[in-house]
Parts: sequence; C-alpha cells; structure tokens
Amino acid sequence: METTQRRGGDLRPSIPTSRIRAHWSRVMSIAGLATAIALALSTFGETAGPSHDIGHLHALLVSPTDGSLWIGTHNGLYQSSDEGKTWQQVKIPAELAAMDFMSFAQDPINPKVLYVGTHNRGALRTTDGGAAWESFSTGLGGSDVHALAADGYNATQPKRLYAWVVDKGLYRILGDLSEWKRVDDGPSNPDVRALQAVNIPTGMGGIFLYAATSEGIFRSPDCF
Repeated sequence: METTQRRGGDLRPSIPTSRIRAHWSRVMSIAGLATAIALALSTFGETAGPSHDIGHLHALLVSPTDGSLWIGTHNGLYQSSDEGKTWQQVKIPAELAAMDFMSFAQDPINPKVLYVGTHNRGALRTTDGGAAWESFSTGLGGSDVHALAADGYNATQPKRLYAWVVDKGLYRILGDLSEWKRVDDGPSNPDVRALQAVNIPTGMGGIFLYAATSEGIFRSPDCF
C-alpha cells in the first residue's frame, strides 16, 4: 500500500522498492505562465460580452491549430472562431449535462480530440471537435474534475493525460487512454485550479507537471 507524509510543507509519497514516485515541490515564480493566464482573462473580459449570456467563467482554451477559443462556464461550453467577438454554445447530451465545466485539455496531435473536466460528471471527451461527446471517467475516484492536462512533449514515452479530482488527488492515463489510474495526493495545497505539462528536462527522461493552487505553483517530475 502506498502512503504519504508531509515534510516541510511538501507532499512526499513513500517510495516503494519497485519504482520511484513523483515528488511535488513548490515553484516560487513562473512569469511566462502567469502572464499568459492574465492576458487570456483580460482579453476574455473585453470580448465575451455581457456575463449573463454565458455565466461565470471557469476555463479557457486557445486551440493552437486554428486559434479558436473554448470556454467552460457555469451554464455550459462555448466556442468562438472570431477571437471572442461572438460565441456559440456547444451542445452536450442531456445525460452528460454538468453543473459547471471546469477545465480543458486538447490532444497534442489531433486537435479535434478535446477533454473537459466537470464539477459533477467527471471527465468528458469529444473526438470530432465537439459534435459528439462521451463520458471519459473510467477509473476516476470522483466526479469533480477541476484540472486537466495533456503531455505532448516526449515522443519516446506513452501519451499521458492528467486529471486533478477534488478530494481524491492526481490521476493519470498512459498510452491507450482507456482507464485512469491514481498517481498520488498531489501538492501539499489541495486547492488545485490548473495543471500544465511543461517541457523542462527532469534528468530522468520525463517532463515536469505543474499545478496552480490558491497558495502558489507546485511542480513534480513525471518520469515513470
């Protein structure tokens, strides 16, 4: 059984002899990430129109392939193809309708594949750019998914997808993307608002996973 203990404010999972576990540490300053988030939110505030049209904002995604914008709100999912001047609501099947759409992750190879974290329906997935949706929660320990991230940096490793589940910790899918597996409790501050895979060498063949929390930014090398 895997256990965790806190030392000096960091979460340090116990290390089984069979493998090395990730270690979360606090990162004091990531200027580029903070600037990008601030710019996205300020631009949205200027172009999205009256707040009563869409409800309050939880998540924003800029597609790198076509520049389209996606937002997750209290009232649903919306997409814009004209830099936020107009928004179209994305149709979600009634059985998957959620109270809040909390987070996005886009497949780094196929931009039509999009993952969405919800407040009460776990994770959803579309493989055709939003025309059809399905539940994508097999293996998740809960239905409140506040953060998602996809790693597209390391071609020598299996595809990786991450999910932060409130009160349950960090989950990950490797390779065939069929079932989530729990990784650990995550950073010492459990109020995770966003996840981001960042292509910074760990020295062990992996990437760093960053978590934005209400007490700052934490990171962990994800190498195994």
